[in-house]
Amino acid sequence: MLPQHESISSTQLPNGVLVISETMPGVASASIGVWADAGSEDEGAEEFGAAHFLEHMLFKGTETRDAFALAEGIEDVGGQLNAYTDRETTHLFCRILAEHLPIGIDLLADMVCHSVFSDEELQRERQVIMEEIFKYQALPEERIQDLMMAGLWQDGMLGHPILGTEESVAGLTRDDLVACWRRHFATNRVLITAAGQLEHAQLVDLASAAFADLPASSVLLPPLPEGHRVPYLIENEEQDQVTFSWGGRSYAARDDRNFALAMVDAILGGSTTSRLFQEVREKRGLAYDVATFAIGFRDTGLFSTTGACSPQTFPEVLSLVRREIDALRTQGVSNKEFIRAKEQLKAGLALSMESSGERMRILATHQLTWGQIYPLAYLIDRINQVTQDDVAQVIADVLDTSTWSFTAIGPVEQAVVAAIIEG
Repeated sequence: MLPQHESISSTQLPNGVLVISETMPGVASASIGVWADAGSEDEGAEEFGAAHFLEHMLFKGTETRDAFALAEGIEDVGGQLNAYTDRETTHLFCRILAEHLPIGIDLLADMVCHSVFSDEELQRERQVIMEEIFKYQALPEERIQDLMMAGLWQDGMLGHPILGTEESVAGLTRDDLVACWRRHFATNRVLITAAGQLEHAQLVDLASAAFADLPASSVLLPPLPEGHRVPYLIENEEQDQVTFSWGGRSYAARDDRNFALAMVDAILGGSTTSRLFQEVREKRGLAYDVATFAIGFRDTGLFSTTGACSPQTFPEVLSLVRREIDALRTQGVSNKEFIRAKEQLKAGLALSMESSGERMRILATHQLTWGQIYPLAYLIDRINQVTQDDVAQVIADVLDTSTWSFTAIGPVEQAVVAAIIEG
């Protein structure tokens, strides 16, 4: 059951789709999201890139609207319509003036339920996605994310790029995309969330009619293997900088230890007062980008350091990263760092509640992760409960660099890296 929220309501539609909304009386807009609880992780080995290709095709025409009519439908009323695919979800959303809520629901439902996947549009969009892949390949700061995933989950469900490859996208057919749609957007996998100036009863009435034609409940493909770790994955190429990521597996999204891990993230590299930012950028001016990040997935997670710097400064930057990780493992965190990280996390949660779009996203994240919506007070209380012993245990668990992968793009040799992180 949902915890008691005066402003949050939940209703299951006759076809099984769950609708969750949060009323925000002080805003003039409404944000609506349609979430498929499936993404690139749920693709078959022969269809990498299918979930992302499908997301594109949902914008390319329905039984009653062509691609321009869909774009015109939202922009005629000043709204915004977009989508993205990640490893575990596919998400379509719109932001619209509250008075135009029925238009937003109608457009989203038409795209999700009645797209036609015409051959002409499919071939045109295939080239668009190829161009997206070419653009992505020219951006080391984007590629490094996928390289890290491949380093930690090589040949596994998380280890391939969301966009797919030139070869896999070239081979995808209309039948592949329709089959992916029927699996990923089935009634047992779709969640609708909304936040803003709205009435839940009206939202339910609109969604019940508009989403009645979703594909029936279905089973996903058998999962790919988990994959294995590769200690080094370096693409040695001519670049002005070395872009790197060094990290390891951590906790699944629903694991309570993520509260302590978020504090470690803030202390090591996730803020401007963090150790890496201060030591590498502020005190020595060795890099513009240096940080850490943590991601939780259904069954596992990722914690990584990341940065970009000149080939000349790279050895010193990586040595400093290793030094700060070693210091955390041997000396722990100071009381001042501990208190500041708690306050940063609490403030970040509170500030995120001020946007209808972010609150729409939070509703979905909570539901898909925990199966319920946690109030802000509960989350702040959980952060307050984290002890320095909890943080120390997470540091011992997650910052064991002997289990990490190092990935890089740029003019760097594995021997140089190994001498620093293994020496």
